[in-house]
Amino acid sequence: MELERLQRAWDDLGRDDPLWGILTWPGKRGNRWGADEFFATGESDVQQVMSHVDSLGRDFARRRALDFGCGVGRMTQPLARYFDEVCGVDIAPSMIDWAERFNGYGERCTYRVNKSNDLGCFPHGTFDFVLSHLTLQHMPPECAKAYVREFLRVLSPEGLLVFQMAGEPTARRPRPVALVRRCVRGAIPEGLIRLCRKLRYGHLIDMHGIPREEMVAFLEGNGGLILDVQQDTSAGGGWTSFRYWVVREASSPGAGER
Repeated sequence: MELERLQRAWDDLGRDDPLWGILTWPGKRGNRWGADEFFATGESDVQQVMSHVDSLGRDFARRRALDFGCGVGRMTQPLARYFDEVCGVDIAPSMIDWAERFNGYGERCTYRVNKSNDLGCFPHGTFDFVLSHLTLQHMPPECAKAYVREFLRVLSPEGLLVFQMAGEPTARRPRPVALVRRCVRGAIPEGLIRLCRKLRYGHLIDMHGIPREEMVAFLEGNGGLILDVQQDTSAGGGWTSFRYWVVREASSPGAGER
């Protein structure tokens, strides 16, 4: 049920204001993002990721990459500069529709709607690189952990996983966030949700975090070997945020194969 609510919320954003739904920058709401400006942020973010990848000194094949929570392909397309093929996965059909419209890499970038709580559509070890950014923080922690386990499963033995996840709130969250949480969990009637939108409270997307220590323990308990953990500001004000750089342990067959 949680994933169904998330899908409805993100699908609504994809129909109404897809670029702002992905990057909620001030002044960009109401379809005010320009496509070139928006996709330039993806180029910059991917360049930063790949620069750090190079600094880790970890060699791996660059055949296939997965962008989980791809939205309209903001980071999927820049990844095609580094990999032979990139697959973007998102829960919202409307976002995937936009990603296909924006796609400038032809068959090298493919997109897929995934509505399930796993990545069963991909065999074990499919991808040399798995990336997820600004996605896991919008789902309940148990769902986020399930997907991280799946990331490790679909990762090739020599591959690299990079994902961002909010940690813990650093301040008292404002009332609108509490309203968001209740809406996504179904505690507020649909009629009131529609009224909130009409009053320009915006789309109602939840926010969650997993403390760094908890995520590290989870990764290590599921066959992940952590190369680095970086604190960043991706989760926005009021939250800590971390980016995890992970490979599979040499002795691990991959989560989900045990």
